Amino acid sequence: MTFLAGDEPTAGQVEELRGLRVYKLGIETVNGSAALQNDDELFLTVEANAKYRFMARILFTSNTTADFKFGFTYPSGATATYTLLGIASGGASLSAFHQVESSGGALEGGTGIACLMFGTWAISSTAGVLQLQWAQNTSNASNTQVLAGSFLELVKFS
Repeated sequence: MTFLAGDEPTAGQVEELRGLRVYKLGIETVNGSAALQNDDELFLTVEANAKYRFMARILFTSNTTADFKFGFTYPSGATATYTLLGIASGGASLSAFHQVESSGGALEGGTGIACLMFGTWAISSTAGVLQLQWAQNTSNASNTQVLAGSFLELVKFS
């Protein structure tokens, strides 16, 4: 939906533009585990047969041995295509990666790191929950944390 300068959206348009979003309020910690686990706060319920614009910012801290990996759980039949901006595990520079629903990411650890994701999710005939999963990329006794201020956002467009 496009608005020109001076246009006033109707109440329905404003509601449509608000979408769904969730912000992480606390710090969640994993250590000694490379098994993906559901994030306690970063999940949203999605409708069947809907398409969503997707945006996420994941703030994390992890040492450079453990690094950080993520993926998503989603309803059966859902598909996604999105861009991930981050530093690949073992890398040194910011890069953009094309991702699909079944491809997670392994990102370089550090203190107060952020990655950004944006693209689309198409939900098939099964409604359900879209949820971030994450863990250490390499199991390590140090703490890996997803930090407060991380968020997921979906705006339905079809």
